[in-house]
Amino acid sequence: MFKGLKLKWERNWQQLVGDADRFSLESRIFHAISITTIIAVAILTVYNFCISLHQSGLISFAILVIQIGLFALSRYKGKSKLAVILSVIQINVAISLAYFFNSGVGGSILLLFVVSLYLIFLIIPRKKLAFWYFFNIVLVLIVLSIEYIYPDSVQQFYSGRGELFLDMGFTYLVVTILIAVGTIQLRKSYRTQKERAEEKALKLELMNKEKDKLFSIIAHDLNSPLNSLQQYLHLLNEMELSTEERSTAEQHLAKSLSDAQYLLGNLLEWAKNQLHNVPMSLIPVNVERQLLPTLRMFEQIAAKKEIELVVDIDKDANILADKDMFDLVIRNLLNNAVKFTKSNGKIWISTVLSEGDCLIMIKDNGIGISPERQNQIFSLNIASSYGTLNEKGTGLGLVLCKDFVIQQGGEIIFTSSAEEGTTFQVKMPRVF
Repeated sequence: MFKGLKLKWERNWQQLVGDADRFSLESRIFHAISITTIIAVAILTVYNFCISLHQSGLISFAILVIQIGLFALSRYKGKSKLAVILSVIQINVAISLAYFFNSGVGGSILLLFVVSLYLIFLIIPRKKLAFWYFFNIVLVLIVLSIEYIYPDSVQQFYSGRGELFLDMGFTYLVVTILIAVGTIQLRKSYRTQKERAEEKALKLELMNKEKDKLFSIIAHDLNSPLNSLQQYLHLLNEMELSTEERSTAEQHLAKSLSDAQYLLGNLLEWAKNQLHNVPMSLIPVNVERQLLPTLRMFEQIAAKKEIELVVDIDKDANILADKDMFDLVIRNLLNNAVKFTKSNGKIWISTVLSEGDCLIMIKDNGIGISPERQNQIFSLNIASSYGTLNEKGTGLGLVLCKDFVIQQGGEIIFTSSAEEGTTFQVKMPRVF
């Protein structure tokens, strides 16, 4: 119960103070202190009227109205700088007036000048700190000098020791609360910014690792087919090749270029995704109709390795997806299945429908994924691997699969056993 109330309080407080993405630290501290000041001044206003201090009550009521307006100006109109300046002026002027109605140096108001200076240090920009610091000091010296030279300018507020102690205690409470609120908000913001900085540093480190992996892929895997092409052209110029030798070289070259083209496509999609330039359009998609061209293509590819592709897709399998993203995910999963399945093996693609989801399963009885590689299967940190016919896998396709599935509101998981096969499961939102 108490935990729920605490969470609700923190959520409401955060909503009033403002989001860190929209408001600066100084603005959020100003909002927090304004809320506390509004509550404290509201209590003070009621207290003043209850003990028949009508002049002090009117002053505190005016401060209350002005502070509410300044809070709204900053929080809801976005004019934080103007609100802060006006608030500092208003607070210091109000405290100066209250000084003369509240026993002067013999009262509690000098404490409020101190907290006013503390708030100035919290919310005023660094370039303007010196000005407002001297403004506060000069103002205090002025009111002290006026009372010293004209003692009658100060009204004696207290009729007895009880009122003096009560006022001192209440003012001390207000001052400590304001200092506590400002300090807590400052420390909380510092902690939040520190956590964000650490999170960004971790993301940057991961991005650098991915970048190094990406350059390694570009340097080696895209360079290899170009070298093969160059060697083939060199052979044509240097020596006469037989028809059989020419055919063998061209087949090898065609496969190498095809693999490079596939890799380049994944690289471009990955780069676009990292730059958030992949447009996404989530629409109802019938899985069977959408995958028909892809399945026909992979039936031919699998047949070349003497692999049987078994398709069992429910005709009513309709999902909410982006067509291009969904195609790319299934193509990459099927490509991996073919790559890591031996001749005379089998690959199954099927669907399982539930009330709100559609599960697309791609299963093979290939060589599987070793346990030490499974933890990094969706990461560019994974080392390159080779298929059953020495086809190279960089891991980039699976990274894309996970990113694209998540962006479409789905999930992707897998199970695998060495030499027994792998099953990938893509869960997508179902539509009717």
